[in-house]
Amino acid sequence: MSPDNFPPDDLELRLDLPFSRHGLALDLLQSRTRPDSPVPAIIHLHGGAWVMFSKWAVDNVFLAREGYVTVSVDDRLAGEALFPAQIHDVKTAVWWLRAHARDLNIDPGSIGVWGVSAGAHLAGLLGVTAGTEAFEGLDGGWAGEESSVQAVGSVCGPMHLTDPSWRHEAGPFPLFGQPLSAVPAQAVAASPITYVSANAPAFAFVHGRQDEVVPAGQSQQMHQRLLKAGGSSELDLLAGGHEINMTHPAVMQRHLSRFFGTQLGRPEPGGRPASL
Repeated sequence: MSPDNFPPDDLELRLDLPFSRHGLALDLLQSRTRPDSPVPAIIHLHGGAWVMFSKWAVDNVFLAREGYVTVSVDDRLAGEALFPAQIHDVKTAVWWLRAHARDLNIDPGSIGVWGVSAGAHLAGLLGVTAGTEAFEGLDGGWAGEESSVQAVGSVCGPMHLTDPSWRHEAGPFPLFGQPLSAVPAQAVAASPITYVSANAPAFAFVHGRQDEVVPAGQSQQMHQRLLKAGGSSELDLLAGGHEINMTHPAVMQRHLSRFFGTQLGRPEPGGRPASL
């Protein structure tokens, strides 16, 4: 899915590349000028409360223009399959990238991920659960590759589903199809904060101070837990609500660009046209 006038002339878009036995696909967006050496890859995970929307390569334009190979990934929505199907799918996408690293000119040891809202939750969970057997999702394909990532960007993402200060709406929680009170163990298991350790990759959090959907305390708690564990984390709180990716896009992109550049390195400029 993409707008009619997309991609920009300087970028190449490859749509609907299949990556999972569950019928899922990803979109790849990168510069039309190819560097001679492998470059980092960055995965984007869409928002939508785990129940709506789909891959959206448009959000990766700023990173593709910096020379990264970027991918926007679909996962099974909660209306189709409940948790942990979503994290299984995301990890399968990481395996697919590593399995195709040579063909895509990707450095398999330098992969980042970022997302907004529900996508940020999955990005965070991906970051801290490398090697966690229950979340590997071996039925998706490409098993045998590593599911680790080296940098995680979270924009207004849920990190602690059972935090008592976060008041949820009555009714089933989308990921589980039941109220959180009915599945406390699952809620803990689905919370990225549960798996924080000194081995976690670097994290960057961007959150709106006035976010009434996912309180800023979600990012603050995860940030503090990572630092306490001896990990690397940075937190930027902006004056805005849950949709700061739309109300403050330039600021958000500036934070993420600097973060990924620091953690993954910046691709060397120049190279050759894609057609050569």
